[in-house]
Order: sequence, then C-alpha cells, then structure tokens
Amino acid sequence: MSLWHIAWSYLWNRKLTTVLTILSVALAAGMISAVLTLREETKKRFEEESQAFDLVVGAKGSPLQLVLSSVYFMDTPTGAILYSDYEKLKALPDVTAAFPIGLGDTVKGFRIVGTDKGLLSHRWTNAIGQEKAPFRMAEGRVFEKPMEAVLGSVVARKTGLKVGDSFTGTHGFTEGVAGSGHDHSNQPYTVVGLLAPSGTPMDRAAFCDLRSVWEVHGHHEHGDRHDDEAEEGHDHAAEATAGNERTEEDHLDDAAEEPADSTARGDQVTAILVQLNSPAARFPMRPYINKHFNAMAAVPTDEIQTLYNQLLGAAKTVLLTIGYLVVAISALSILIGLYLSILQRRRDLAIMRALGASAYEIVGAVLIEAFWVTLLGIGSGWILGRGLTFALGQYMTERFGMTINAFSYNAEEIGAFATIALVGLIAGIVPAWQAYRTDIARDLAEN
Repeated sequence: MSLWHIAWSYLWNRKLTTVLTILSVALAAGMISAVLTLREETKKRFEEESQAFDLVVGAKGSPLQLVLSSVYFMDTPTGAILYSDYEKLKALPDVTAAFPIGLGDTVKGFRIVGTDKGLLSHRWTNAIGQEKAPFRMAEGRVFEKPMEAVLGSVVARKTGLKVGDSFTGTHGFTEGVAGSGHDHSNQPYTVVGLLAPSGTPMDRAAFCDLRSVWEVHGHHEHGDRHDDEAEEGHDHAAEATAGNERTEEDHLDDAAEEPADSTARGDQVTAILVQLNSPAARFPMRPYINKHFNAMAAVPTDEIQTLYNQLLGAAKTVLLTIGYLVVAISALSILIGLYLSILQRRRDLAIMRALGASAYEIVGAVLIEAFWVTLLGIGSGWILGRGLTFALGQYMTERFGMTINAFSYNAEEIGAFATIALVGLIAGIVPAWQAYRTDIARDLAEN
C-alpha cells in the first residue's frame, strides 16, 4: 500500500475534522479567488469601454463624473455645453469622429440618450486587438427622425418593449428607479430597433436622435421643471460647476424653447464623445480644448485608472487581507488537526515503523495528509469562488451592463493558490516532526 493511499485513508477515518479543515481552506481560497477575478475582470471591462473614445468633452467639473455619466451612464452629468462647440470640435484636424450626447429623460430607470445616428455604427479595437462593436442590430433599424428610438438589449428585456411599441420618457434621472419625475406622456417615442446584447453599458440605454431630446424638453414648461426637481430631491448646486450653475436638463429645456435654428438659439448637449486620429493626439488636444472652449476635456482611460487606484485598489487590499487572515486560520486548523491525529494514532505509526517503514516515510505520510487537505480545500475554494464570481457577474451585467467572465485566470490568482498550498504544507511540518520522533518501543507497549 502506497503512502498516498495510507494518508488518504487516515484522513477519512476522521471525516468531520477533515471536512471542517477543508472547508476553512476553501473559504480562504474562494474569497481570494473571487476578489482577484472580479477586480481583474471589472478593470478589463471598464478599460475596454474607456478605449472606445479618446476624449469626452463636457461641462467643467469632475472629469471622472463626466466620464461615468457620458460613457457608462452611471452618474449625473456635470452640466451642458453649447451645440456650437460640438460643431467646432468635430471640424478640428485631429478629430476623426465626434458624437454629441444629450441626457435628460429615462424609461423605467434607463437613460434615454439623444445622439447622432453615426454613433450606432461606431466600433473600435481594444488594447489586445479585439474589435468592439456594441451597436449591432438584433431587430429593426437605426432611428432616422426625432421620436424614434433604438433600445439596448437590457432595456428591451426589462421593459418588454418591441419594435413598433411606444413609450414615454420620465423627466430626470434617479438611477435604478422607475417612474420618478415628470412623465412626458404627450410625446411618445416609437421603438424602431433593438440592439443585440454586447456586454457593455450600451445595453442599458435607449438611443434616439438628439433633436428628440430638444423637442421633448421644448414642451416642458419652466414651472413644471422646478416642481419635478423638488420631488426628485436633487442637489443641483452640487452638480453644477463654476460658470455652469444649472444642470444639463435645465440647459436642454431652455435651449429647446428658443428659435428653430440650433446655432442661433444656442442648443446644448450634455457631452461630446471624441475619437482622434491617434491616441497620442490626446495630450495636445486636451489642454487645447480646456483653453479655447468653455468646456472640459477628460481622457476616459486616465479617469478609470484613477478610479481603480484610489477606490477599488484599496478595497482589493482590504478584502485580500481578510482572505489571507483566513488562510492563516486554515493553516492553524491543519496543524491542530494533524497534530491531534498523530497523538491519537501513535500506536499505528509505531506498528508501521516495526514493519519496516522508515522515519522519513512516516514524515512523508503526514505531509501528504496536509497536502491532500490543502489541495481539496483549494479545489473546493476555486469552485466556490467561481460560483460567487458568476453570481456577482450576473448582478453587474444587470446593474451596469458589463459582462464578467467568471472562469478567467490571472497570475495573481495562481500565485495566491500556490501560497495557500505552501502554507498548508508548512502547517504539516510540526505534526510530521512529532511523528518522526515516535518512540517505537514505548508506543507499542501502550494499550
């Protein structure tokens, strides 16, 4: 009988202790695995979307807030800028594409995004050479005129809307809350297209012609706007910036009430998504826009990196610290369990020695037990971590429109598992040493 088989048999002679020890290792491995996978996958998804545009231009304020609101639809905008600035910006030599964004209303808590239909043909290549095309049509067509809408896949699924259906927008934005604010029931949108699932924030938005936003807010009276704002409880002063003390909804409303010509009446947009002819052009273009436009330019990749360094990096450190504390507790469980097991089977070990097993074989058998417990714990933890990652990934897909690959691998995770395995083997050294020091004559003489 091999030492591996002997060690395996001894483990399952004390099932409860073995199962509890494996569970403690699994909890540590599962937590570390989930934290590392979620952190890495979330970072990848954010970075992939941030690579879609070289610059985001909007009202002065927080660059991160501007990026989150305009690219990910996850925050309130910083304000609004003149549509004429968009026309000037897209004429600059280094600009290959520019798309205006108008945010104002929601449908069942999802953003209605006024834009140019050219955005729905936009695609880009990410850092690893994969083409990203989140605007593939699953059904219908792209909007052609005001009050026509194309729905992201999550919006279509959650609202039940189909091509040919109509819906009305709700004034204001309370994230994740349906039905807040003033309902524009006299100005319905018609669904003309549905987007295929893309695993991006675009799945969680309804897209329409920018003029739709202007037309809807042109019929929204000034007094009603203030009533809605009071009901929503928004602190618009906190969202405003120097020289831009009203929100983008106020600006869009006022702009839409002015004369028909957009340039003459000063129509406004929430932001401009800009693609440059080279990523290197970001460096001169950003200060140029900040200086020559009454607006602010933000680099999405820089802002997302800052977000991870300042916020998610700290959260990762805290969670990993907890995970490795659990690893230490698991190691202690392995040590205690094996040590007590050695004390309980001293006579068995003495018989093995008497039958010809060397002291080193006894040590090897005990270390193999520690290895089995650790290996089973890591395997169970991997399954547990993947299950947790999958569940949280489903939530993030529904909540933020980002797909998390629960079965991806990264070097940090492999390194963490190797560390857990090493700690488990080290925990077996003390019991192994105790087995090595077995007094054959004394232990055989004991009943």
